Amino acid sequence: MARCPLCSARSGKRYCPAKGAQICAVCCGTKREIEIDCPGSCPYLQASRSYEAEKRMPDPQLAAKIQKYDDNFIHRYSPVLDTISRAVVEERLNSPWLVDNDVIEVYKSLSATMKTLSSGIYYESLPDGPARISLFRRLKSLLDQLMQPAEGADRQSLKVSEALDVLDFLTFAVQANSSVRPKSRRYLDWLSSMAGVAPSAEQSSGLILP
Repeated sequence: MARCPLCSARSGKRYCPAKGAQICAVCCGTKREIEIDCPGSCPYLQASRSYEAEKRMPDPQLAAKIQKYDDNFIHRYSPVLDTISRAVVEERLNSPWLVDNDVIEVYKSLSATMKTLSSGIYYESLPDGPARISLFRRLKSLLDQLMQPAEGADRQSLKVSEALDVLDFLTFAVQANSSVRPKSRRYLDWLSSMAGVAPSAEQSSGLILP
């Protein structure tokens, strides 16, 4: 049996779609979403996500956030949440290298930018990197549209305070449903799955989302 190309020490027994080769179980487990840019369709990645979701320890701060964002909040802002989520999925199609941490940083940058609107001194807090900036621009334009004075009674314009609450919730949602691994796309894969552009197995990953 061929040696694992990552460690050259153990036999390769698991097919890695990211590497296009058989790798060993140890490298698969320890380098997953760290050194290996795993696609969401990988069965070993999907199995690890299901296991992590089942074994996740309760987080007091997470519990407090869940209390804050109750069903009334989700129902009230579901059109806005859905619109922003779809925009993230669309951006991912253009930037397939996006990871969950990129989305978190963009949401934080948008929140920092929105806070300057309240102070009266507008300043864009751009995130680092072209992929993040591209997503920032897309979502900022979308929020600007949602905050424009509404025409007619079909829609109410989004207030700055409401936009901040929405961004806070979205940041919490990514953080609660991603992992500490730098290449994690667990949240992004879930969003893509809901949009019908990712493996359906991601739909049952136990995410804490509306």
